[in-house]
Amino acid sequence: MGRFEPTGPVDVPGLEHSVVNLSWGVLRGAAGPSDGSAGAHSNVPSALGVVRHAEIYRDCPQEVEEAFDVLETHVINRGQLYPVALATLPFLFATLRKGSPIGERIADLIALYVGAAGTLEAPLGDRMKQLVTDQAGDVIRWLGQYDRALGALAIQVPGLRPLYVAAIEGAERVSPETLLALVELGECPGYTVDLALAMLEGADAPELTQMAAAAFLARFGQHSPEVLLRVDTALPPTASESLEGLVRFWQPQVTRPVVAPKLYDAEVLFTGKKLVVVKAANRSVTLPWEGAEVTKGDRLKIGLTTHGQPKLAVVTDWKGNVRVIDF
Repeated sequence: MGRFEPTGPVDVPGLEHSVVNLSWGVLRGAAGPSDGSAGAHSNVPSALGVVRHAEIYRDCPQEVEEAFDVLETHVINRGQLYPVALATLPFLFATLRKGSPIGERIADLIALYVGAAGTLEAPLGDRMKQLVTDQAGDVIRWLGQYDRALGALAIQVPGLRPLYVAAIEGAERVSPETLLALVELGECPGYTVDLALAMLEGADAPELTQMAAAAFLARFGQHSPEVLLRVDTALPPTASESLEGLVRFWQPQVTRPVVAPKLYDAEVLFTGKKLVVVKAANRSVTLPWEGAEVTKGDRLKIGLTTHGQPKLAVVTDWKGNVRVIDF
C-alpha cells in the first residue's frame, strides 16, 4: 500500500483536523511512528484513506486488505492497543456515518479496539470508551446491521448500555448476537423471550441461531419442562465455544439447564473417592459422586440429559428405602 492521501478532509465532529494534517509521526503504534516512516505497514493515514474510499477500491481488494493489515497489526498487535488508536477511532466512526460497503468490517475493528482499551494506560483507556459514549447516537443505529460489534461495545462501555437496552425494548426481531449480548448484560427487555422462543422453534433456523436462543432462554423466563428439554437439546456441551465463534469479541455465558427426560437401568463398574463409573444404555458414564455408598455390581437408575450427562441417581437399598442423588 502506498502513501495514498484522501481527496478531501474527513469531517470529524469536535476535531479541527483531517487525516492529512494530523501529526501521525508522533502517534505511536506497534511499529513506532504511524505516518509510514517506519514502513508501509505503519502508514495509518494511508490505511484510513483507503478504508474511507473503499467504494473506489472495489476492484482492488488487495489495497483494502493491506489497509486493514495496518489497522489490525500496527494500531493493535497481539491484543495490545497503542495510543494511535485514539486518533484512529474518530475517523472510523466518520467513515461509518457516511456509509461504506465494508461497514461491518469497520464496526468490528472499532469493537476490537475498544475491547482492548484496558491495555492502554488508564486515562487513555477511559478516553477510548468516552469516545464511544460520545458517538452513542450513531452507534445505536447499528442495531440490526452490525449487531456483533454493537453488542461488544454495549458490554464494554457502560455509558452505551441504557440506550442499547432501550433500543431493543420495542424491537420486533433480534439477532443471535443481540441475545448473547443481553445474556452478558443480564438484561431481558421488551419481547425478547418471545422472540427467542420463536427462533428456537424455527424449523429452518440455523443451528447457531437456535443455540443462541437457547442460551438466552436458559438465562431468562419461566419455562415448561418441554421448553427446558428443547433448550437443553439445543445446547451441547460445546455450546460456549461454538457461540464464541459467532460473537468473536467475548466468551458467551452458557448455563445449560440439566434435564433428565429418562431414567436408565445402570450397573456400578467402579467406585472411587470422588466418582462412580456405571454402565447405562450400553455406555460407561462417570458420576461426580463423592462418598457414594455403592459397590461394584450394585444396580441403580440414573437420569441422563439429552447429551448423555448425568443429572441424578436413584438408589434403592435392601430395605426398600429410596435415595435420590442430584448431580
